[in-house]
Amino acid sequence: MIAIELQDNNRCEIFDSGKSIGYISVGCNSFHAQNSYLKLALTQYDMTNAKEMFALLRSKLSRPLQVMLYSRECEKRNFLISGGFQRKRQCYDLEVSAKELTAPVKESVPITESERGESSYKVCCELLYQRYAKIHNAINPLTADMESFCQDLPNKVLLCQENGTIKHFAFIDENEIAYIGTVSQSDYHCFAQTLLSRMLAQYSSISFECDDCDPAAMELKAFFRTSGIDSYDTYILG
Repeated sequence: MIAIELQDNNRCEIFDSGKSIGYISVGCNSFHAQNSYLKLALTQYDMTNAKEMFALLRSKLSRPLQVMLYSRECEKRNFLISGGFQRKRQCYDLEVSAKELTAPVKESVPITESERGESSYKVCCELLYQRYAKIHNAINPLTADMESFCQDLPNKVLLCQENGTIKHFAFIDENEIAYIGTVSQSDYHCFAQTLLSRMLAQYSSISFECDDCDPAAMELKAFFRTSGIDSYDTYILG
C-alpha cells in the first residue's frame, strides 16, 4: 500500500507498506503554472506501484503532473508510463558546426537585424509569444503575460520581411539561436539557410534547442546530421 507525506520543503516522502522508498520533489514554473513539476528520487521503481502512487499524488496536488527526463533514463521512463503518464514532447539540445551540415548552406534571402526598443523587435516579440503559446498549449499552456515572457529574450533578433511584413525571425545571443519562428512555413527554409550560413561564417559552432512540437525548430535541426542524439522528454499525467 502506497502512502504519501507532504513536507514543508516541497518534497513528498513516499512510503510502501510503511517503509520509506524515497522522495518526489514538487516544483512550479511561473511561465507554465498549470502543472506541478516533479523530480523523482526514489530508491526503487516498482512498476506495480506506479499507477497507485501517481493517482494519489495527482489527487493531493490537484493539478496535472509533469516530469522531464533524458531519453536514456529508461527505468524512470517505464515507471512513468506504468503510472499513466504520456510522453508529450521531445527536446533536442544541439551544438553543431559546418562539419555536421547535410549539405552546404548559403545566404539566399535578405535578413536584417533589430534590437530591443525598436519597433520591428517588438513585433517579433509579439509573433514569438503568439507562436510559443500555440505550439505548447497541448503540453503545458503558457500562463505568463507577454511582458514577462519577452523580458528574458536576447536583445537582438534577425528577421526577414516581405512588403514590410515580418515573415521569419530568430532571437540570437552570440552563437546561440535562442528562439526561431515563422508565419509562413512554406518559404521558411530559405530564411533558415541564410541564418545558418551567416552564423556559421561568424562562429565555429552554433547551439540551439528544438522541440518536436515546433516545426520551425525541427526544420532547423534537419540541416544537420544528428542521428543518435539524446533528447529531453516531457511526460504529462493530466
